[in-house]
Amino acid sequence: MAFVDTNVLLRWLLGDHKELSPKAEELIKHATPATLLITDIVVAEIVYVLRSTGRDREQTSEALLLLERTEAFRYENKDLILEIIGLLTELKLDFADCYLLARARRESVAVETFDKALGKALTK
Repeated sequence: MAFVDTNVLLRWLLGDHKELSPKAEELIKHATPATLLITDIVVAEIVYVLRSTGRDREQTSEALLLLERTEAFRYENKDLILEIIGLLTELKLDFADCYLLARARRESVAVETFDKALGKALTK
């Protein structure tokens, strides 16, 4: 088991680096199933980078789902991340708000917020 860093995942997803993208491909291709652990914070960073480079919510969600379907990877909190992916495509909230919403729903915990969109989603 090894943590996998955001840069490795982005080079693999985007294929945008002449040297590092093939290295990421080789690493993933030769990994034993479910041994590359993707943490929640790495997911947040992937979402941030993909969205800031022009990918829409659908494209971003598809990239996260591709990671989930790839044998080498395992999400640290798979069920939570899959719920967040659904919220990202369904609502106009950023990753952090979707994360809070998903956690609040799962754990029956209140969220104190000034964000109107998040507040509305919390009442549903």
